[in-house]
This record gives sequence, C-alpha cells and structure tokens, in this order.
Amino acid sequence: MVTPTTWKFDWQAGVWPFRARNGRPFWLLWLVTLLALAGCNEPTIQPLRFNEAPWQAGEVSTYRITDLNDNYAGTARFDILARPEGGWTIRREISAQGVQEIVTVDVGDKGLRPARTLMVRVGDDGQEEVETIYASGQVDLRLTTKQDVTTYQRVNVPSDVRDVRTLPLLARTLPLEEGYATRLNSFLPVSATLDRVTLEVLKRETVQVPAGTFDTWLVEIQGSGRKTRLWIGVEPPHLLVKFVDGHSQGTFELTQFEAGKPGQQEP
Repeated sequence: MVTPTTWKFDWQAGVWPFRARNGRPFWLLWLVTLLALAGCNEPTIQPLRFNEAPWQAGEVSTYRITDLNDNYAGTARFDILARPEGGWTIRREISAQGVQEIVTVDVGDKGLRPARTLMVRVGDDGQEEVETIYASGQVDLRLTTKQDVTTYQRVNVPSDVRDVRTLPLLARTLPLEEGYATRLNSFLPVSATLDRVTLEVLKRETVQVPAGTFDTWLVEIQGSGRKTRLWIGVEPPHLLVKFVDGHSQGTFELTQFEAGKPGQQEP
C-alpha cells in the first residue's frame, strides 16, 4: 500500500505533490491507476466476420412499436427474401404515427454488403423516395421530394460499408458471445451520413415480449452519440426479439415470427 507523506498543495504546479515512500509523486500513481481502470472498460475489438445467414427465404418478423412514454406508436414488419442472382432482399415496413415507410435493401450472400436500397415514405403531405446504388468506394443517391423534385448526389464511402437500417438483422449473423465486440462502417442514405460504429455484447438476458420469453444477448450499437440496443436470441435462428432504435428512440417488440423456406425468392 502506498502511503503519502506530504499533503501541502502546490499552487504553482496546480497538483497535489504527494510523495510516496518510493519517491514517486502520488498524483502520478493515481493518474496511472485511473487510466488502467479506464482501459479495463474498453471492449476487445475483434475482426468483423459474418457467419452463414441463420434465416431462410420467406422469413417474416412483426413487431409492436412503443414510444419513449411506452405508448403504442405503430407496427413494423421485416421480410427476408432470396434474390434470383444470389444474396438476399431485406424489406422493412414501418407504419407509425400516420407515416408508412418501406425500405428494401439488396445485400450480397458473402459479407452481406449492400448493392441497392430504396426507401419510400408516405404521409398525409405526400411521398418521398431515396434510391441508393452502392459501388466500390462510393454510393449514388437519387432523392425525390414530396414536391416531386429529383436531385442526385454521389458520396465516397469505405468499400466495406453497410446500410445502417439493416444492422439489427445483420447482427444476427455475427458470432455473438460474452465479451464480443467489433466495429464496422455504416451509411444512412436519407441523410447521406457515414458513421463508424461499435457493436458490443453487454450481457446475456432473458426478455419477455408479446411473442414469448427468450434467452438473448443484449447487444449495443454505438456511434455518433446514439445507442441502439438489440436483444438477439442465443439459439438459432437468433431472432431479433427486441430493439430500441437509437434514432427514433422507439421500442420494437416481437409479436409474431414465421420461419422461411429454402428456395423462396423475391417476387
């Protein structure tokens, strides 16, 4: 145990010049200890690696959405379909607070990288669309406003970027376990926002939702001051049981699940 011998504050130095028996300033030892403790809280980042997709084509998951005050806000549905040329189409439909938003994302079979996305958002005041074409190191955006004005934009992105709206489902394919953490690049076409996010397993937790009670991994995705929390089933097919969206702060709870069948393709 280190015992300080001097307790006089040095106003010029602006530090407590504690002296331990070994002659080292006590404040320096204290600072080193704090840095070591902070390092203990940092997750060990593992290389990004995806397992084989745990789903079958035609899988459907439906969710109930509640707001920050736990009030009913709407519904969501995720569909996964096989593409004829290989890979998957992930379709997300949200109906909440008078707005319907449909997002389809085509991803490759290896690495689940996006090829094309289309968002259509319909409300009482009109419809808007954002189409995104992913190429190596860039994305081309076509934006059509509610006033039917179309603009085009090109954005440079890392070649390994993923569409942020697919991250909750893509997390199902990661090798989740106690202490697991990784990082990846994500892109949100609506705002042309590129982000570097950390995905970390916080703990194992039993969670109850309308569809039942599940043994899950509690996973946190953190980036740009936002945190999305996912509860992903420990057992295959690693269902997305619940998640709290970091953008809308809505809570999505699984109400029904329909397993897919091999060979069912996108219509």
